[in-house]
Amino acid sequence: MPESQILQIAMTDPTLSKPRFSAVLSWILYDFADTAYSMNIVSLYFSTWIIINLQQSDAYVSIANSVSMILVALTMPVLGDWSDHQGRKLLPLALFSGLCIAGTALIGVLGTSIQDVALLMILVTLVYVLTNYGYQGALVFYNALLPSVSTPRTIGRISGYGVGIGYLGAIAGLMVARLFVEGDFFGLRPAGIKAGGTVAVFIPTALFYLIFALPIFLFVAEPPLLRANGSTWRLRDSYKRVYHTLTDTQKHPGLVRFLISTLLYSDSIETVILFMGVYVQSVVGFTLAETNNFFILVIPSAIIGSALCGILTDHYGPKKTLNWVIVLWVLTLSVIIATNNRTLFWVLGALVGALMGSTWTASRPLLITLVPKESLGEFFGLYALSGKVAAVIGPLIWSTTTFLLRGYGDHFKYKAALIALTLNMVIGWIVLWKVPDRHQRRRNTAPSPPLF
Repeated sequence: MPESQILQIAMTDPTLSKPRFSAVLSWILYDFADTAYSMNIVSLYFSTWIIINLQQSDAYVSIANSVSMILVALTMPVLGDWSDHQGRKLLPLALFSGLCIAGTALIGVLGTSIQDVALLMILVTLVYVLTNYGYQGALVFYNALLPSVSTPRTIGRISGYGVGIGYLGAIAGLMVARLFVEGDFFGLRPAGIKAGGTVAVFIPTALFYLIFALPIFLFVAEPPLLRANGSTWRLRDSYKRVYHTLTDTQKHPGLVRFLISTLLYSDSIETVILFMGVYVQSVVGFTLAETNNFFILVIPSAIIGSALCGILTDHYGPKKTLNWVIVLWVLTLSVIIATNNRTLFWVLGALVGALMGSTWTASRPLLITLVPKESLGEFFGLYALSGKVAAVIGPLIWSTTTFLLRGYGDHFKYKAALIALTLNMVIGWIVLWKVPDRHQRRRNTAPSPPLF
């Protein structure tokens, strides 16, 4: 039997691809690590530090995120192609993770050692660009390892568990952050730890990321090399392949619509994540400590929502599940725009948490149903291209809206920015309608497949 046929069977036959428990757990723990970074740095403390503590413009945060996403958009498809050609996912994952971890720690060092605010803003903005580029780039190769730790019948469930445990990591990360930022742990004041303010969060977050990311490099194996052709990889040829991939997307029905839809709804979600901490402090009136508690208390809904969405994805398919997730997003954002009620906002925050996890839980398996398995890294690179181009546009929409309406106060300008993001999501939902649904629902009599 030809090697290519053997490898193809290994990717499609559940009996030949059952993962080891240690591999699944290690893959999930990486989500535990990097979601803590996303929550601590991207969602809460970096924007809070820049906009509220240092009293600088939203544009610093928006531009830093947009530039990092431009780098992702330009490089990830090519690097994904390289990883497919070489059969290497773990090496680039290690390099990009290391860039994120080192950059996060460096921001903490700069923030405590430079007094000149103008110089500090230039340096931390540049470092954050590299840090966020490392984080976003690592996700491409992390996602491409999903088939290595799942079977065709459990891929949605394991994806959901990864996202769910990731948000558990976000809770742990926020608790560590509170300890160093506030100097207390829900009333307890450990000896030797003093309140360091917002800037004190960066180095502990970097260490947290490092510790829990390590197991994936020890226990997860590289996926089978499907392109076993012995040819030499060349950068020019890779760009040509990416170009042909872009021009040949019509060969994969629904792929173009899926990528456009991803661009639009991710535009909204990424920006909501980016500015949520600033919004609840500036509009709803939360203190920083209350904001930390807010994120800690609403994340359990993300864990439950992600796990439930994984089960629904396996049962009803990723297409139907993602459709309903986006509908719920639009409804939730609409209520957020209409209210300033602090009590209600805790409920709305819980819904946002559940929907954040559910979106990625359903979208990753949907992409896998649309593309050939031997090109997963390349198409996950295009997936990053679509989502991260959106993340270039979204923050710019936010900062442009808030700048133009700066004379009307925080409440009005931030709500107007949310309206623009909600309209983006509605358009993305409409585009998703005609993406093919290739899920074949299992009969009710079929037993649940084992995870390992």
